[in-house]
Amino acid sequence: MSDSRMSFPSAAEFTRRAEAVIPGGSHTYSRGRDRFPQQAPNGIVRGKGARVWDQDGNCLVDWSMGLSAVSLGHAAEAVNSAVCDAVQNGVLFQRTSVLEVEAAERFAAFTGDEMVKFARHGSSVTTAAVKLARAHTGRPMVAVPKEHPFFSFDDWFIGTTACDFGIPDELKKFTVQFSYNDLGSLEDLFAAHPGKIACVMLEPVKFDPPVPGFLEGIRDLCDRDGAVLVFDEMVCGLKYGLPGAAARFGIKADLSTWGKGIANGFSCAALTGRADIMRLGGLEPEGARKLFMLSTTHGGESVGLAAMMATLDRFADGRVVEANWANGETLRRHLHEVFANHGLSDHLKVIGYPCLMAMEILGPDRRPDPGFTTLLMQEVIAHGVLFQGLFSLTPSHGPAELDDTVSAFDRACAVYRRALDQGGTSGLLVGPAVKPVFRKHV
Repeated sequence: MSDSRMSFPSAAEFTRRAEAVIPGGSHTYSRGRDRFPQQAPNGIVRGKGARVWDQDGNCLVDWSMGLSAVSLGHAAEAVNSAVCDAVQNGVLFQRTSVLEVEAAERFAAFTGDEMVKFARHGSSVTTAAVKLARAHTGRPMVAVPKEHPFFSFDDWFIGTTACDFGIPDELKKFTVQFSYNDLGSLEDLFAAHPGKIACVMLEPVKFDPPVPGFLEGIRDLCDRDGAVLVFDEMVCGLKYGLPGAAARFGIKADLSTWGKGIANGFSCAALTGRADIMRLGGLEPEGARKLFMLSTTHGGESVGLAAMMATLDRFADGRVVEANWANGETLRRHLHEVFANHGLSDHLKVIGYPCLMAMEILGPDRRPDPGFTTLLMQEVIAHGVLFQGLFSLTPSHGPAELDDTVSAFDRACAVYRRALDQGGTSGLLVGPAVKPVFRKHV
């Protein structure tokens, strides 16, 4: 990697062009202008493996990998080939295709569940899980951990966030929050709302490991109270183990939701679970109340399903997951050595499991500071690493990508050290600090 800093002369104009036709300039809020340093690429033209190229000709190591949805690498040949083959036979039909049933059988067998329903994005299937749980239990409420940032763009969840503008107040009361790794806080919710909680939905793990007995305790609470346990494996799937994190920790949910990495960036999401619950969204028994669980025009579209099956083929023997864990631990070790060399061990730390790690970035008072976070991102990006706080490991992140990443952080840490020594980012940070996605005001 060159010692020179990258520049992004086209990024500002491209951002203005995007925001003129797309609210926020992006179809995902976490990819917007307010989430990156001013000195950062915008206008990605292609990706291959673990690298992306922007319209200014810069080549950067990519650690976000499409919000962790690209699980093998950009433009993975086996997946693209499967998609091209599927396209040649048509992509959408008026009756159920053979490919839809083959994909459903394959995915249900992979997850160990009895039934599956496909969609195009995660919010559709998490909301479908909520509707199923309500129909199954006859109860209105949903319990989610406050530490897990996103489950759906639908009202039932967004009403719990700071971005509750546009959500009627009367809808907000149906979703209540507990604390991850605090079983007592969930027990308190069940006690405060007896016979009202339809389901508990959570990611099995984020970055903090589940304390012993926590996930088991949730399983027992749901069984005892008659609530449905829903595991959101949208991010966890194909990372922590096969099929996902729940299997690693040995806990089985009643319903599970999947997306992102299951199709290497192609659009495919799934809801899986127990047949007695899933069948509530079906056509039997005749005369029963019909539940409009999930009905999407493109749920059975062949492109995403073909990509999903090709992706599962690559993951099937477990070696990809094993290698990702090993490479992640190597990266963590080398980065911690860099932080120590710059006297930053009390300010910078890589946290989480090796397959999906995050950065803990602390300012002068050893607390999170948006300016210092933005400065670190700015400097790492300037040296060729597209970084937004996460390390989403894929098999395309090889030795060269790890070496380039460590080198970029080494250079960034020198600037970070200067900012700490002078007590602020003045003269070092170009443009405003990043802002959180979930906030009251733009």
